[in-house]
Amino acid sequence: MPDRFRIHGDNIVECERIVNIILAETNPSRIEISLLSPSTIVYNLSFGYCGFEFWWQLELLPGFNKAGRKRWQRNIFNALKESGSFLDETPDAIVTCVDGDMETILYAIEFCSALQAGNQAWQRSGRAFSTGRTGCPYLYIVDFVKYELDPRTRERIALRFPNPAVPYSYINFSKESGNFVAQIYVRSEEFDKCEDCFLYNFDENDFAEAELRAYIVKRMCGFDTSSEENSILQKNLNVVMFLANLSRPIASLTSSQWKRLYTYQQGIIQFSIENSDFNYHKIVTAKGHHGKSPEFLKLVDGCSVGLASKDLPFGIIPANKRDVFANGIQRIYPEYDSNIIRQIGDTNSDLILCIIKGFKPRGDDNRPDRGILPFVAMLSSTNMEVMTYIYGPVIANNLETLIKAPKRLAHSNGFWKSILALSNYIALDVPVLSGQNEDAQVLLNTSDLKKDYTAIATNNKGLTRNVFSSFPQEFHEDDVDTGIHFIFSHLLSSVCFEGMCNPPGGDWSGLSVLYKDYEVRWLSLPRVSKEINGKRPDHVLELFGVFDKPLLLSIESKEHSFDLEYHVGNGLINYITGLMNYIPNVERKVYPQVEWWHKTEKSVDIDDFEVISAAAYLRASAQPNHIVFQNSNCDMLFIMEPQQYGWKVEIVPNTSKSLKLKSFIKDKMFELKFCNIDIL
Repeated sequence: MPDRFRIHGDNIVECERIVNIILAETNPSRIEISLLSPSTIVYNLSFGYCGFEFWWQLELLPGFNKAGRKRWQRNIFNALKESGSFLDETPDAIVTCVDGDMETILYAIEFCSALQAGNQAWQRSGRAFSTGRTGCPYLYIVDFVKYELDPRTRERIALRFPNPAVPYSYINFSKESGNFVAQIYVRSEEFDKCEDCFLYNFDENDFAEAELRAYIVKRMCGFDTSSEENSILQKNLNVVMFLANLSRPIASLTSSQWKRLYTYQQGIIQFSIENSDFNYHKIVTAKGHHGKSPEFLKLVDGCSVGLASKDLPFGIIPANKRDVFANGIQRIYPEYDSNIIRQIGDTNSDLILCIIKGFKPRGDDNRPDRGILPFVAMLSSTNMEVMTYIYGPVIANNLETLIKAPKRLAHSNGFWKSILALSNYIALDVPVLSGQNEDAQVLLNTSDLKKDYTAIATNNKGLTRNVFSSFPQEFHEDDVDTGIHFIFSHLLSSVCFEGMCNPPGGDWSGLSVLYKDYEVRWLSLPRVSKEINGKRPDHVLELFGVFDKPLLLSIESKEHSFDLEYHVGNGLINYITGLMNYIPNVERKVYPQVEWWHKTEKSVDIDDFEVISAAAYLRASAQPNHIVFQNSNCDMLFIMEPQQYGWKVEIVPNTSKSLKLKSFIKDKMFELKFCNIDIL
């Protein structure tokens, strides 16, 4: 029997990314790909590794049980939650080992192709913190580097970097938790140190693709991974020092200070108090201020010390300044609870102060701010006292629940949970979103709630639970995307190039086409924009041999046909046409395949392609075809019906070109044996 592993992913793309890492490291002598269920792609591999022979079965289970869904028989996240993962933050993928009727989590992975700058650099810290504290290794894979693009011209504006405190927080959290939690820096398509002076001193040996591949496979083999872990963490430190050299020395720790902090393993709070030559200064625009927040910020300027960097939204009130700080709060906010103010004035320990707007103008969740408190905990420790000051809008019902039943609010709102679970004190000077214009000034002591949440969960199961079925209990858009991906990326791979696959939970990091011996790629795709007047597709597939010119098949996938946007077919084609008005951001030779090169001057002519729009959705509750065509204006439909081990797919053409494509697909599929896909 083969060793059996399962890759639970946010979507099929995340699952396949991990498979590709495994294939690159193991170089299998045999690969067989099939469907175990309509939603579960299976890889069977044979390979030799470190002097041993292996036979593995990899099952890909895309689409978690999120938002109350009961897609799978059980929720893989329960093993993490019962081991101390208390935030509503989940990784992109979890890899498990199945032994008999038991399944054990081996590691979790987060992929990030987004711009790592400003508050975006820590917006996923909640996932690292919450997952890492369970004992589950957590790998955060960062595409380095990324450029901000002009939304009008799609040309580079600036190279953007994360604050060095962000990668250092992973190093510190690994040390504090005794669990491997790390950032993995991998080369992005845009990286070219010869073309950008800011990258000149970056050591390309600090890319950790090789260590990532070895860690993943060795972990699954049951081999020792300490060498890979130490190497990755050392490379994290090297990146910290590189980023520090780009920072303003008068407003952040220097590279030599970061190295000294790491070498002597001193806590960052005490180190900052002894070495920071700058205070904590939160910048808020005049429009962004509310109530007495300008006075509060002025108070902070006079009694704070910068924590790692002046550009971060938190700093330190040293123990010997806490009484001054508390007296200032009492003067500015006489309506605050005086007993809690006295507790804030306790001079027995240092206090971390975090100042955040918190919520968007309409009270919506703000994902970057959601990661600040976990970032603080990873950078320092959950044992540190933390005060969070919020000056952004708060929904009236949330404010009432915050005061009367904060644990209930934390249970119902993931953003509030991150604040309440990791703050000892919460101060608000906020506008209240209600029927009337109101303001609120509230101070709460939430230390008991923080203690409850951060207590280490105890169970005798660890990260092992009973295995559940690989056949989903219900079908959604995830399954439509998996089916489309399997058909075109695997079964029709000899005649098809997958230029983009963007299922739910995916990203819009790029779209590629093969063009004149090159793969050309547009990066940081806009969801919508005035310049690209269209609908970003869920799939872009380039097929060869259907027509004299390559065919671009642009697909919008939904669970239900009635979810399709009005005239989405026009939007799918307009998006591709509009994008091709811009020169691709990067290119590379197809044969032999080489590194990406960004100085492309190859404009792409849409007239060199045929373009067809399509909609894909489940047959259950599907509308009559003529209604779907009338509403969507698509050229063809893929109506998908799950079977025991695969799919029955009805392809409905509405144009002469789409009729020819249907015949082409049917002919190619007829040549395949045992593919578990019936094309009607």
